[in-house]
Amino acid sequence: MRQRSRIRLGITILLMLIGAISVDFSRGDLSHSRLYGHATAQAFLLAGTTGSIDFFEAKILQRIPHNPKHFVQGLQLDGDILWEGTGLYGESKLAKHRLNRTDGTLELLYERALSSDDFGEGIAVLNDTLYQLTWKAGRVYRYDLSGKKPSPLEPLRNDREGWGLTTDGHSLIASDGSAFLAFRTAKDFSVQKTIEVRFQGKAIDRLNELEWIDGKIWANVWKTPFIVVVDAETGDVTSVIDCGSLVEDARASNPNIDVLNGIAWDTSNRELYLTGKLWPWVYRVVLDIKTPPEGKFGFTSL
Repeated sequence: MRQRSRIRLGITILLMLIGAISVDFSRGDLSHSRLYGHATAQAFLLAGTTGSIDFFEAKILQRIPHNPKHFVQGLQLDGDILWEGTGLYGESKLAKHRLNRTDGTLELLYERALSSDDFGEGIAVLNDTLYQLTWKAGRVYRYDLSGKKPSPLEPLRNDREGWGLTTDGHSLIASDGSAFLAFRTAKDFSVQKTIEVRFQGKAIDRLNELEWIDGKIWANVWKTPFIVVVDAETGDVTSVIDCGSLVEDARASNPNIDVLNGIAWDTSNRELYLTGKLWPWVYRVVLDIKTPPEGKFGFTSL
């Protein structure tokens, strides 16, 4: 009996190892040891079969030079203006750039440093007001954009950690590192409703930077090369975007980059821009359909 138990245990371990290897291959050989300099990767999210989920791969169309010292926490396109919110204590700021699409350049027009005890997070523009989250300070900075330069307004209070921020044109939508997204009023940042983000019935946490695109919420999954596209009513993930090639490209220029984080959607031209923390580029990308991985799919963490 003991011999049979050992055999069954060995078979179980072998199957688990095969499953883990298949997850790595399904992501196009994007080993985190090469991407982030860590020897091992640990799957923290597992889901069911992928039959109802669309999979895409981000392909680079244009590289736009970006300040590699910027720890990007929020990205927002408003016409030809690219707003950027950065993090880290003592280095957090709000920056305003003019995007030249033809030349592929960013011209810095304005920047404002946050308090040294603030860790800047996500940003969103709604009705001529820009909102900027902080990580743990509970402050939601506001700036009036109706004048020639941003004019600070009285901050609002956030009762949760600040991570990502976007808007559907009516409410602000915020992430806090959990699997929940909160729809909040622009007036006082109070919660109107929450949705739980789920991939094939299983909750996905570590939702980070957000963007609203064509009625759906796009979210970076922290410490992964993936973006999930979320149904704003149900919280169900409808698509997964693999940005591993961008991570590889950015890391080729700077081996010390941090994670993918930063989604900006050009509504007028219908163009998608992506970047990350300490990345030397903002990428204009196109999405190619990708063959879904067979069986189960895992979002892999460091």
